[in-house]
Amino acid sequence: MRAVRPARRPQILALALAVAGAACAATHRTPFDAMEYPGALLPAQTMPDDVVWQQRVTATWGLAGGEPGERGFDAAIQKQGDALTVLGLSPMGSVGFAMILRGTTIEVQNHAEQEPPFPARFVLLDVQRTFYPWLGAPLANGQRTGVVGDEEITERWANGRLMHRTFTRRDGKPAGTIAVTYDWRDDDARDRLAPSRTVLDNGWFAYRLAVDTHRETKLPPPR
Repeated sequence: MRAVRPARRPQILALALAVAGAACAATHRTPFDAMEYPGALLPAQTMPDDVVWQQRVTATWGLAGGEPGERGFDAAIQKQGDALTVLGLSPMGSVGFAMILRGTTIEVQNHAEQEPPFPARFVLLDVQRTFYPWLGAPLANGQRTGVVGDEEITERWANGRLMHRTFTRRDGKPAGTIAVTYDWRDDDARDRLAPSRTVLDNGWFAYRLAVDTHRETKLPPPR
């Protein structure tokens, strides 16, 4: 996949958990379009670093019954200034869709023949749950728990790196846990922001996102 370069406006941007990238190859919609995904979308500035991640995403759903499905696709995530953008890419590298978050406003640009099978809110929340800081500065080692909005978050750190994170609704609606596991390779640079691989298991809606980040590019602050 060719490199993603910073743009003056967020037209070439971001991923990651971004189940919606499956839209580039989708032949039918998944059951998720009618579901409400609770949680607070945070401003892009919550993540202090400006960065582009180029990724390969494998989305699997129907893990607790219902019609199963799996899709793999290339994606890119860009956070720059006040914008967080998720791109779903076709096998040829063209943009199938872009989801752009500014403040709490979501803009969707769809260049594919089909609608994305997952709502933009699902995609952006999963990106934030996976890659944003939620409970303050990194720990050297140990575990901590905090409450953000209506959710209890637990993190486990080792050697200054996040290894595991969970989200649980305090009111139990929906029941279950969202768990994110972080796999840092031995050759991952110490200043790298994203690990080589993350896996998000959404116990609320029974799907999994495996994200392999094969390139990270730090961006200068926007003008």
